[in-house]
Amino acid sequence: MKVKSIKLINFKKFRDEFLEFNDDVNIFVGDNNAGKSTILEALEIVLNYNHRGRPFNSEFSSDLFNQDAVKVFLASDKTSKHLPSLIIEAYIDGVPDYRGANNSRKVDAQGVMVKACFDASLEAVYESYLLTEPNLTSIPIEFYKLDWLDFGWNQIKPISKKFNALYIDPTRIHPTMGKNQYISSILNTALEKEDLLKLTINFRESRQVFNNAGEVKAVNADLDAEHLVTDRKLTIAASTLSAGSIQTGLQLEVDDVPFHFIGKGEQSNIQIKLAIQNKSHDIDLVMMEEPENHLSHINLNKLVHYIENRRANKQLFLTTHSSYVLNKLSVDKICLVQSRYKRLHTLEPKVVKTLKRLPGYDTLRVALSGKVILVEGPSDELVLKKIYHRKHNKLPEEDGIDIIVVRGVGFETFIAVGKEIGTKIHVLRDNDGDYHNNIVEARLEYAAFPNVKLFSSDNNAAFSLEPAMIYANAIDLKSLDAFAKEVLSTATYKLYEAKVTLEDRRDYLIEWFKSVTGNGKGARKVDSAVKLFDGMLDFKYPLFLDEVLDFA
Repeated sequence: MKVKSIKLINFKKFRDEFLEFNDDVNIFVGDNNAGKSTILEALEIVLNYNHRGRPFNSEFSSDLFNQDAVKVFLASDKTSKHLPSLIIEAYIDGVPDYRGANNSRKVDAQGVMVKACFDASLEAVYESYLLTEPNLTSIPIEFYKLDWLDFGWNQIKPISKKFNALYIDPTRIHPTMGKNQYISSILNTALEKEDLLKLTINFRESRQVFNNAGEVKAVNADLDAEHLVTDRKLTIAASTLSAGSIQTGLQLEVDDVPFHFIGKGEQSNIQIKLAIQNKSHDIDLVMMEEPENHLSHINLNKLVHYIENRRANKQLFLTTHSSYVLNKLSVDKICLVQSRYKRLHTLEPKVVKTLKRLPGYDTLRVALSGKVILVEGPSDELVLKKIYHRKHNKLPEEDGIDIIVVRGVGFETFIAVGKEIGTKIHVLRDNDGDYHNNIVEARLEYAAFPNVKLFSSDNNAAFSLEPAMIYANAIDLKSLDAFAKEVLSTATYKLYEAKVTLEDRRDYLIEWFKSVTGNGKGARKVDSAVKLFDGMLDFKYPLFLDEVLDFA
């Protein structure tokens, strides 16, 4: 069974949306309150008829309606024809019994729906209610009916449902409340059906042994010996009737500690692995909220590796704020939930391969930021932030501009993700002494993507940001000396000062920045950039840096 897509009508943030999914892994990413968890909630409702672990009919409330739909209703004459319906439809492959055309798209398909709409049988009651001129501030759900139907318009019963979807969210478990539901799902997942049957029979027989024990009989003989409570026989006994009593009477333990008392991270870890392992072989789909929560990097690494290798053919839906999780499970499985919904399933295979091998790249920042500046090193980032702060009295991130330091292959990788999403990307690159070949020619590659722009000095002598800054401040000795004094140590400044002409001092500074190799050069750049960032000097800078920072 695979959920191919979902249709959401008037459900929370979604007024009328049709979202398509991948057959294997779907990773929902987006800003806080973008709607990632809402999609998981919708899947839980339509697939399990549950909301946050409880039966949907007991959790249905006016808060689930889209606010725009509510406003339209409240602005109307409030008659029943204006009451909005809340509909969630899941279009599924692999459940032929649920085929039909009774869906909002009017297509012949397999699927299930949950529909909350006005109950026409209450029309007279509702009209009488409106005559009282009620002060309505929300949808009067008391006049609604709920249906869980397949696309053939048949009612679905949980006990005979044709698929099994598991929702994992350890934050719902409580030491006393909700524990039995979680133990039930874990037992059903972890055990072979034959083993669960044996356990159930043995558990019931063990309870019968308890009931027949001499101590229990003695207590019961004295419980109401004088029949003051009832004329009938009153006894205490372990229940042996309920088929599900094993779930309420057993608990899972980890190192002899009850499952609901262990750490949230380990709870999540165990549940996810049991769901993936799935010895009962009846789970088709797994939903989970942020598997990285409460896990150290090493344990998250192990969990993601387990999911990668043991997922088999189960369809997976998860939310995450971890670039590591989405890179390792494959960045092309991203379902971006922002102002619009977009999958990255057409991302270049070589980019996907790179990120799976080198999962440290923070691709989530490119996915979630509307405006991104890519720079080669931390010194570039500090200089840009200082310039922006001088002009606007705030840092670029406060205006939604994310400056990301990338190295080597990182440029192309980040750009590839940005091209797919449509993120505005400004790239600050060194011209490496050949502006035409390294910048002008490189721009041609992105000519079809107006959201990607490359910037650099057009002066070949200004081969990187540091010489470009030096040339900008070398308009006269006074300006260059002030710049040098700001970025150099006292000892180095004395060596600089020994040079006589403006050109000599300029060339000395340029050579000083490139005269060491490897980390030494980077350390000099960063140290000088920190001094500029922390200092009060009104230094000059090349005009192309204004273009880098301008997303107008």
